Amino acid sequence: MKFRSVLFFLLSFLIIQPLVAQEGVKKQQARIEKAAEFLSSYVSYPSLTGFELEAGRFFAEYCQQQGLYLTYFSTDTASFNFAATLYPLSDNKPVVWLQHHIDVVPASDEEIWEFDAFSGTIENDTIYGRGVVDCKGLGVMQLMALLEFKQEYDGDELDFNIGLLAVSGEEFGGELGSAFVLAQFLKDLKPAVVLGEGGAGLPGILESDSDKVVYGVSVAEKAALWLKLELELVSFGHGATPAPSYANKVMINSLSKLNNRKLDLDFNRTNKRMFRKLGKAEGGIRGFLIRHMNWWIFRPFVVRYISNDPLLESLTTNTVTVTKIYNPPGPPNKISTTSTAFLDCRLQPGVNKKAFIRQIEKLLDDPRITVKEVNNAVESRATNPDKYFDALQEAILQEDPDAVVIPVLFPATTDNSLFRNLNIPTYGLVPAVMDQATIASVHNVNEKLPLLALDQGIRIYRNFLFNLLDERVRVKYKRQILLPALESRQ
Repeated sequence: MKFRSVLFFLLSFLIIQPLVAQEGVKKQQARIEKAAEFLSSYVSYPSLTGFELEAGRFFAEYCQQQGLYLTYFSTDTASFNFAATLYPLSDNKPVVWLQHHIDVVPASDEEIWEFDAFSGTIENDTIYGRGVVDCKGLGVMQLMALLEFKQEYDGDELDFNIGLLAVSGEEFGGELGSAFVLAQFLKDLKPAVVLGEGGAGLPGILESDSDKVVYGVSVAEKAALWLKLELELVSFGHGATPAPSYANKVMINSLSKLNNRKLDLDFNRTNKRMFRKLGKAEGGIRGFLIRHMNWWIFRPFVVRYISNDPLLESLTTNTVTVTKIYNPPGPPNKISTTSTAFLDCRLQPGVNKKAFIRQIEKLLDDPRITVKEVNNAVESRATNPDKYFDALQEAILQEDPDAVVIPVLFPATTDNSLFRNLNIPTYGLVPAVMDQATIASVHNVNEKLPLLALDQGIRIYRNFLFNLLDERVRVKYKRQILLPALESRQ
C-alpha cells in the first residue's frame, strides 16, 4: 500500500505540475494583455505638461469602474490631480501611496519616430510611445498591482489604506501637481509612505557578475537648480573688425573656466551608504575600493576614475551643464551686444543653494555677468530605509532571488523630493529590468517598454502590497504611531 501511495503521489505530481505551469502562463499572458491594452490607450492621450485633463479623466474613470474610491483635488486642464483608493479617504486611515505623473515631455523629432509617438503601438513584445516609461507605464504597473491585490485579498478590513496618486506638471517642477496637492490636502492624504518613479533594475553593473541585476531604489535625489547668465557689452558692431572684448567672447571664456573647474567630490550619508552596499555586492579588491571610495588615501585614484564615468560623477559631485547659449536675432556679421546662457545644475543633498550660486559667480570670474535663478529649487532630503524598504526589497527578491537591492541617490529630480521634504518616507523605483536601449529612450525618440518589464513591475508591486500584511511591517501603520507624526507635519 505504501508503494501505491508513493506511486500515486508521483503520478499526480507529474500530471498536476504541468497543469499548474500552464495556468501560470495563461495568467501571465492575460495580465500582460490587459495591462498593455490599457497602457496603449493611456499613451494615446498626448498629455503634455499643461494638458493633462483628458488622460487624467481616462485613468480616473477606469479606476472608478474597478471599484476604487475617487478623490479629486483639482480638475483644471493644466492641473488635474486625483487619488484612487482601496477605502475612502474619509475613513481616516494612513495611506500607502503609489504615485505617478500624468504629464509627458513633447515628442520632438516626430518624423524620425519608428511609430507615431502617441499611438501606443505594440510591436515585437514591446510597447512604443511617449510616456510608456516616464511615467504612464509606472502608473499602469501600480494600478494593475492594486487591482490584483484587491481581487486576491480576502482577509479582514485593513487598518491602513492603499491609494494611487496621479498628478500633473511633474516635468515642470510639480507646482500645479504634487506641490499643489501637498500644500492644500496633506491632512487628507495621511501619507504613511510614497512610492514613485526613480531607479530600475540594471544588469551589467557588477564586474564580478555582470548577469546579476542591481535594483537601485532611490532614497534621495539631487536638487535641480536652473541658472540664467546674462551679459551686456557694447563694443564694435561689425564682425570684420572685432573688439578686443565683446559679449560672446567674454561669455565663452567664463563658461570655459566653469567647465574646466576642479572636480569637487561630495561624499554624503546617502552616496556613502550606496557605495558600501554596491562594494559589498561586487566583492574582491574592486569591491573594497568602492566601499571605501571616500577614504582620502584613495582620492587621486577616485578622481581619475570618476572623471571618466558620467554616472559616477553625477553621483558624487554637484554637476553643471551648459544647456543653452543664444543672442538676439541679427545677421551673421553683426556682433551681438548681449549674450545669454542657461545652466542646469544638480545639487547633492544638503548643499546650500545660495552658497553654490556664489561659487558659480566666483568661477565665472567676471562681474559683468549676472546670475539669476530661474526655478524654485527645493532642498533635497533623504529617506532612511525602513520597513517599507524591507517590504519592497523582499518583493523584488521574490521575483529575482539573485538580485541586489541598493538604496541609491537618484541623479535626476522628481516629485519625490516634495514628499521627502515633508519627512514622508519616499522611495523611487520602476520595478523592472531595463536595458540601456530602454533607458536611453526616455525623453528621446522611440520611447519604449518591453511587455515583460511591464508584467514584472506589476508582480513586484503586487508582492510589495501583500508584504505589507506581514506583522513586522504592519506595525509601522499603527495609527497611534502614525497620526502624531502626521500632525507634526502640519
